[in-house]
Amino acid sequence: MLKPLSPARIPALIPTTLLLSVLATNGALQAAPLNVDSEKQQDLSITLYNQDLGLVRDVRSLPRIDQGQTLYIRDVSHQIMSQTLQVENAGKILEQNLNNNLISVYALLNAYTGKMVQLARFNSVSGSETISDALLLSSDGNQALVEYQGRIETVPVNQQGWRFIFPSVPEGMQSRPSLEIRSDGTTNAGEAVLTYLTQGLSWQMDYSLVVNNAGDQLKLDGLATLNNNTGVDFHNSKILLMAGQVNQASAPMLRQKAVMLRAESMADSGAPQSFQDYQLYKLPQRASLLNGQTKQVSLISADKVTAEKSYHYQFEVYPSLDRQTYDQKPDINISFINGEKEGLGFPLPAGTARVFSPDAEGLRHFIGSAMIENSSKGQTVNLPIGKAFDLTIKQQQSLFEKTYDSFLNGYELQLSNSSEQAKEIEITANFHQDWKVTESNQPYKRVNASQLRWTISVPAEGNARLEFKTELKNLQK
Repeated sequence: MLKPLSPARIPALIPTTLLLSVLATNGALQAAPLNVDSEKQQDLSITLYNQDLGLVRDVRSLPRIDQGQTLYIRDVSHQIMSQTLQVENAGKILEQNLNNNLISVYALLNAYTGKMVQLARFNSVSGSETISDALLLSSDGNQALVEYQGRIETVPVNQQGWRFIFPSVPEGMQSRPSLEIRSDGTTNAGEAVLTYLTQGLSWQMDYSLVVNNAGDQLKLDGLATLNNNTGVDFHNSKILLMAGQVNQASAPMLRQKAVMLRAESMADSGAPQSFQDYQLYKLPQRASLLNGQTKQVSLISADKVTAEKSYHYQFEVYPSLDRQTYDQKPDINISFINGEKEGLGFPLPAGTARVFSPDAEGLRHFIGSAMIENSSKGQTVNLPIGKAFDLTIKQQQSLFEKTYDSFLNGYELQLSNSSEQAKEIEITANFHQDWKVTESNQPYKRVNASQLRWTISVPAEGNARLEFKTELKNLQK
């Protein structure tokens, strides 16, 4: 006959299954952390933007993850924007942290303030070193204050002959940033996908233009300059370049991630691609972009682009008396249409254009530079590269009269050409109030409500003259 259990034994037997469950759970929570560095990397893509911004998609192999097990992902950008981090295929994420407490002399001094350290001093005369225990009281980065052998003393930081010896690396301090992740675990090994935005990545365009002597044709080469200042190397990466101004405040991470994935698939079909009101370029081959490295790659090339060289001068017309005489040089302008018929016909990202031209012996010389703004197909690109040496414009006011409701202005411009070729100069007058032309010795064109323009041919080693009069409305009447 079975005897009933005594009350003393009931508490010891009932919790047995519960105790086993708790021990199993604790075992899972206390499982050894997993360290996943760049050696586990299976794929890598980076998209560079023009404004110190990059989007990283990093695929790494993972073993099976226990519930609550800590996962340390190393070799990520030191400038990662942690609020943009997305992790896929690593189980449901319970917690993620960016550990950016990096080890340094100053970090160790701060961590050991109020604690015991060892102080080593080298005697250059005897060649011996003494080591003593000291209490670190404070440090400002240059001097440390310590309690040493019953006295309070200052000790120079990073000065020859003195050094601090710290007993160990404080908890949480590390040599490089890492992502610390806890999830509800996975049932099998797999590949985790990390996507994040980071500062420290950027790119820009630099153009080299070679213009022939006639100025009617040019050769264009566009180099993309890539910069990596993230603190980490990107090896064997697929590199994409996004051209255009992206508003970071209105681009949430989920949308950015979708943009990148779609951008990769589109760029595979060739570069460039029009994408989400921007232009996307993909480097034809995978490449490595190391920390601190500036890499240049050829992105755009066109051999025979129809061009035009012209000369421009503009001035302001005000309702006031001006007794000065101005000697000016007109601007040299190189322009071309971004069209297929003209030898281009594909988007040009913004960048600096440096213009060269060969001399009589074929040697190229630098003749000026200007900015190319983002240029789509069909747009005209204008590059003011300098001032014309052989052309001179002498300008003076020839008339100024004030009437009841208007001002009468007259101007005279003497145009001189000392070169052996005839040249045309485009002259533009800018107005700031209602106006009309009353006289002009040269044909003109009204460009818009505030501009008047003449195109005047100046003979070789000769002169030309422009005289005109205008009536300006008196705004105070």
